[in-house]
Parts: sequence; structure tokens; C-alpha cells
Amino acid sequence: MELMSSEFHSYSLKSHPDKLLVDHLGRVGRLSRGMIRERALNLGHQEKEILEDVAYLMGVTHDLGKATRFFQEYIQEEDERKKRSMRSKETTRHGLLSAFFTYAIIKEYLNQLIAESELRAGSETGSKAVSSIQLKRDGGMTDYLPVLSFLAVRRHHGNLINAMDEVREVDSEGERIIRVAEEQIRSMDNDKAELNEILRRLISDDGMYLKNFTIDLESITSYILKGAIRDIGRKEKRLIRRLGDKTDLQLYFVFQFLYSVLLDADKTDAGLGEADPDSDRLELPEDLVDRYRESRGFISNMNGINPLRNQIYEDAMAGVRGWDLEDRVLSLNVPTGTGKTLTSLSFALKLRGRLNEEKGYTPRIIYALPFLSIIDQNYSVFEDVLAQGGYLEDSRLLLKHHHLAEVSYKRADNEEYKSDESLLLLEGWNAEIIVTTFWQYFYTLFSNKNRLIRKFNKLANSIIILDEVQAVPHQYWQLIHDAITVLCEKFNSYVIFVTATEPLIFDEAGGEIKEIVQKKNEYFQGLDRIELILKIDRSLNLDEFKALVGEELIAHPDKDFLIVLNTISSASEVYRSVQGLQLEDTETFYLSTNVVPKERIQRIKDIKDIKRSSGRGAVDGLSRRRKVIVSTQLIEASVDIDADFVYRDFAPMDSINQVAGRCNRNSGSHKGTVSVFILRDDRREFHKYIYDPFLIGKTLDILKQVSGPIRESEFLDLNNRYFKAVKKGMGDGKSQENLSCLSQLAFKDLSKRFKLIEEDYPRVDVFIEVDDLAEDIWRRYLDMRMEKNLKEKIDKKLRIKKEFSEYVISVPEKFARSLVYEDSEIGYISKAELPYYYDMETGFKREGAGEGSMII
Repeated sequence: MELMSSEFHSYSLKSHPDKLLVDHLGRVGRLSRGMIRERALNLGHQEKEILEDVAYLMGVTHDLGKATRFFQEYIQEEDERKKRSMRSKETTRHGLLSAFFTYAIIKEYLNQLIAESELRAGSETGSKAVSSIQLKRDGGMTDYLPVLSFLAVRRHHGNLINAMDEVREVDSEGERIIRVAEEQIRSMDNDKAELNEILRRLISDDGMYLKNFTIDLESITSYILKGAIRDIGRKEKRLIRRLGDKTDLQLYFVFQFLYSVLLDADKTDAGLGEADPDSDRLELPEDLVDRYRESRGFISNMNGINPLRNQIYEDAMAGVRGWDLEDRVLSLNVPTGTGKTLTSLSFALKLRGRLNEEKGYTPRIIYALPFLSIIDQNYSVFEDVLAQGGYLEDSRLLLKHHHLAEVSYKRADNEEYKSDESLLLLEGWNAEIIVTTFWQYFYTLFSNKNRLIRKFNKLANSIIILDEVQAVPHQYWQLIHDAITVLCEKFNSYVIFVTATEPLIFDEAGGEIKEIVQKKNEYFQGLDRIELILKIDRSLNLDEFKALVGEELIAHPDKDFLIVLNTISSASEVYRSVQGLQLEDTETFYLSTNVVPKERIQRIKDIKDIKRSSGRGAVDGLSRRRKVIVSTQLIEASVDIDADFVYRDFAPMDSINQVAGRCNRNSGSHKGTVSVFILRDDRREFHKYIYDPFLIGKTLDILKQVSGPIRESEFLDLNNRYFKAVKKGMGDGKSQENLSCLSQLAFKDLSKRFKLIEEDYPRVDVFIEVDDLAEDIWRRYLDMRMEKNLKEKIDKKLRIKKEFSEYVISVPEKFARSLVYEDSEIGYISKAELPYYYDMETGFKREGAGEGSMII
């Protein structure tokens, strides 16, 4: 029987060394419910309110297992050696016991809810008996909520495993689990009064959909030992097995949403205390980009391609107010160099304003890109837009999240968070505009990793801009189509595909995706900046290609060249050949992932800083040095670099089109030329090292039908034909495997099968000491490794994270095995060793190897 509050004196149970269990549970429950309550969901009114209660109950039960004497002794122990010993014991662990509490209490909540509904309907069979522990099975979402809650709490401190494996373990290890649970529950005897008070205080909450929900601690613990373990191992296993017959993804999304909410609330309370980032939302005027463009003279500048940029921008903005808000999958498919970044941001801001006004919620804007090389570029543009609007630097407005991003979260009021707090806020995507990578976005959708899924709840009610979406592997088109459909339809999100070469993930003709601009065909057909010349009748070896490049460079001394190769080795060799020409008034640049990120980013900046002029002779009275860039394919998409001549080793059609966007980008007075070759070494063509032969084959099929130079006005039709051929001929085996994992809640299998970046060989990260700063960072890294205090060690690691990553490259293991430092997993090249392993211009010294197309 529940104890009265007068029988209780004071709280003593702790969840953390400095936090009472009752306070932690209550706050996590309230935060969890608040995250769902503020979201507009299309799951049905009653279902949403039930989800709010379930999230709250998960929050207030997720750490009840910490009430055991074993855990309380562990958390108060100061001797680290003894703590390690205690931590290894099953009775100290709290996750599984907490999950049983959650399962039993949520099951009882649903029983009482059903009983109350039956009573209201006048049913004679209605009952509110606390001991009922029975649910009606009609195959709906409610049937699965107890086991979903069990799975979430069970793994709230780790990564998810397959749902079936989880319940099978409870079944097969039932006797052992019961013995451990009995010992843990017996150890709570001295704290029953406090546990009863915690449950009385937290369960009887005014915010509950089911008013007067009551539970009894004795009944719940008795059910855990005598029924819950059996029910999970048998009844819930049958329920999970039925998922094999389903193709519906909604349950997967509901689970990931609930799990994410619990993780976010738990980490927020543990790491930020009373702070609530979600309550600190900021307004952004929807005309920010309009004001920015006007202040920068975009509207009045009618030179080059600017008239077209303005026309596209006005076309996109004209439709925002009249847009049917039921159309949630959108497209901005316009030519390269026509201002897609600003146009998509402005459209998103205006759509955000309209949703706030008409629907009552304010979406976050998540801007995702495939390539790290363009993250900083687009982020800087957004910074300028906000600064022009009068906004000071404030991470609550704009943040950048990828593995090289600085671990720093700042507010305009000069409040700066500690390293661990900053990381928590960054990884939680606590900002109005988030600039991130495809890797972060897609692995938030398709992963079993606790750390990644935590921000899943931020995808709900968001406007998600996928820039350069053609970079998504075609094998996952169906998977992405189905997942985005659920995200948009059930969680009121909007997804905008931004590209000049749009893949057929959604069918525009069938109404699955809506184009933002009305005159797309006109914009493509009216361009005449470049022509594409195919020189693919025979393949060339590198000596032949180098000779050809040399002749062209000498013949056109005032022209900028961009040469894009498929492999690091071929790019390095061509670069050395260009250097050997000793060209006058020429700056040469080499770009590949073989070069440390810090130097790569600086080189891209240096390339952009070289002024252009229509006269090609001088700028502001200063002599002008032309640029020759030799790069791997990391340069091809959205990097704001302009060249007169582009040479491209053979690649899939969308890659060719994207690199063409670096040629005469601003529509100068002379037409640019993009030449495509097939290059090879002694064994095979270079494209065979890195590209899917299926895509190469479809590209060849399309291009063989073309004769003579291809005008830019023909690009749209060419790309449409290519993507139709890909769609028609591709297999969807990988998508179907992953969709099956989603529908069956096979989280661990999903994590193994979904690979955004395919790598055929293991790799090693190598830190390269290329300058004095790197030398100092390495010393700080070694100091961090020696630190004994765990909290201080984590803080030191976070403080050097960004700078450390700027000197790290990923190298095939066969080249870096001998470089691994002591017992770490990272390779190390000291300054003294540079001459043997690293070239300051072309990077790590290795033999020919391909490179991936996406970067974390």
C-alpha cells in the first residue's frame, strides 16, 4: 500500500554524486514530456497525448534501478580501484532493473487508460484494478509502447541492439536475471519509504493525460519478479516477431523519437543542471536574406550571371506565401553558381515564419552538406547574413557541427560554456540554424549509436536542406525516399533538395516532390557559360595526359585551369608535372585528402582570394597571377572556385556536371571549356578504382549518344536522361535490407548495413606534426592521455579536439600500420620524420589509392 507523505522525512537516494535521485527523475520526466508536447505530430491527438505521458513515465523511471544499496554504495565510493571493482558487478548495474520498472509502470498506465476508456463508454467489463497488467492487442502503436519503453531505458547508457535479440536475452537468461533482480530489489528494503514517496510525488503529476494514475511499489516489484520478465521473454517476443510481416516504418520512427527524447533529457539534466536549451528559443526575421542581399548590392549588380541569380531568387520567394503546406518534400533544382545557398536559406526562413504564424510551431533549419570542404564556406555566408541583420555571435542562433568543428558554444551575452557543456549543446543541435554534414544527418536517421540518435528529436518539425543531394549513393534512394516520407508526414518536417543535378529519389511528375521555382527549364536552357567536350574515344596514360596539359597551360598563359583527377596518386603526379613547367605568373595548388585539413582549408581560401578581372591583365593596378589547381574530386561540389578551363578524369554524369560548375562560374566574357578524358595506369582506368561500374556504365551509355560539344543549355536534359537510366537499371537490394531492419527494429543490423561511405580497406587516422602548433597540440594530447582524473581528462580532450583534428588524415592501414603510436589507435608522424612520410605540398607519401566521396 502506498505510504502517505507524513510517513516520509527526507530524501537521501542519489542519481549522481551531486544530485538527488528524485530531482533527476523529475526533471528528466518533465523535459521529456516537454520535448514531445511542443512538437506538432501527425500521429492522432490521443496518440500524441499518450506519447507525452509515456515519455514522462520513461523519464521518471529510467534510473529507478539506482535506488539499490549496491549502486548507492558505488556512487559514494571515492577509491577509484574499489569503484572499478564494484562497477563490474551485475548487482551494481542499474539499466536492466530500471527498464523492468519502466515496462511494468507503463504497462499499468495503459491498463488503467484502457479501463477508464471502457468505463466512459459504459462497458461492463471496465476495471481499474491495479493488478490487471493486461493490454488489448489490436496491432496498433499502443501495443508496442511497453516493450519500446523497455528497450529505450535498457540501452539509455549504451548503443541499441536488435529488438528481437534484446527480448530473447531476457527469455534465455530469465532465471539468472530474476536472481539478480531479486537481490537488487531486496537491497531497496531500507529505502522503501523514500521510493514510495518518489513514486507518489512523480507519478501523480498534474500534466498526465490519464488523471489519478496510481501505482503501488509492492505490486510493481512483485510483477517484475513474477510476471514482467516472463512477459517480455515470451509475449513481447511474439509481438516483435510479428514485425517481420510489416513494412510500416512508423514504429521505428516513434521508437527513435522516444529514445532520443529520453537521451536528450537525461544528458541535459546531468550535464547542464537546471538549464533547458529548448526553452531558450530565439526569433529570426524571415527577411534576413533580403536585407543582406540588398546591403551587398546583389539586386543592383547586373553584371555576369547576377541577373539570373536575382531572377531565381525572386521566383523562389514569390511562392512562399501561397505554398501548400501539405507539400513537404521540396526541390530547388537550378544551375550551378546561381545562388542556391542564399535562396534556400531565405526560403527556409520565410517558410519558418509562415509555419510559426499558421501552425503555431517554429522549425529549426538544418542545413546539411556532403563535403567538409564546403561546410566552412556556407557557414561563413550564414554568419554574414546574421551579422548584417544586427545579430552578434550566438551559438543559439547558428552552430556548425562536424568532427572538425570547434567545441565551443557561446552566447551573445558573453556567457561561454565549459568544454563538456559546449559539446553537449553542439551534439544536441541546440540552435535555430544548424550547419552540418550528410554523415551526421543520415546516421542520426539510420544508426544504433546512442550519441547520434540523441538529436533525432530535433529532426521533428524541422526544415531540412540537403545541399548537393546527388552525392547520396543510389543504392539508398528507396530507403531515403521512404524514411523522409515518414519524417515529413508524421513528424511535420520539410525537406528541401538543393542541387543542379537532382537524382530521382522522389518522382516530380507523380507529385511526390514540388519544385520551388516555376521556371526551372528556362533557367537551364538560357545559360551559355561553358561547353562540355568529350575526349573519351580512347584512354590516355598519365604521360600522354601530362604532355597535353603542359601544352595547354603554355598556350593559354592568362587562363585559370582546374584539373580534377580520380586518385590521389594521379593527382600528385600531374601536380608535380605542372610544377616542373615553371610557369610564370602562376600560382599552383594541390588539393586532396592526403593533405592535412588545416592546409586544405587554407589552400581553398587562397585560391578564392586570387582576384579575377575581365581584362585578365591587372586588378587595381596590381599584376595578376593566374591559378592552376590540381585536385581530387573533393573540389567538385559547391566550392566557390572559378576557372576558365576544366579537365576532368572520367566520372559519373552528376560528378562531371558538378565539376563543370567550377568553370566560368560567374559568366565571364569568354565561354569556358570542360574537357573529359579517360585516364589509366598500367592496370586499368582510374575511374575503376573508386566509382561504381553501374554508374560509369550508365554515363557512357548516355554520352555515347551525343556528338560534338555539349552546350550548357543541354545539361538538364542530359542529367534527366542519366538519372532515369540509373533509376530504371539500379537494384534496390541495399535499400530493402535497410528498410527491413527499420521495420523489424533491427538496430544493430541496420548500423552494420547502412554505409554512407563505402571503404574496401581498413584505415588509420594519422596525426602529422607539420608545424610548431601541431607539435604543441601533440604534447597536450600526450598530457591528456596521462591524466588520471576522468573528468579532467575529458575536458582536456575536448579543449584540443578541433585543433587536433586539423592535423589528422585518414590513411589506408597498409601504409600506416607502423606509425600507430604505442597503445593508441592513432598514427603519429613527428616533425623529424616528415621527410620520410609527408610532403608539404602533396601530403602523405603513399602509393596509388582511391578516396571516398564523403567526409564526416
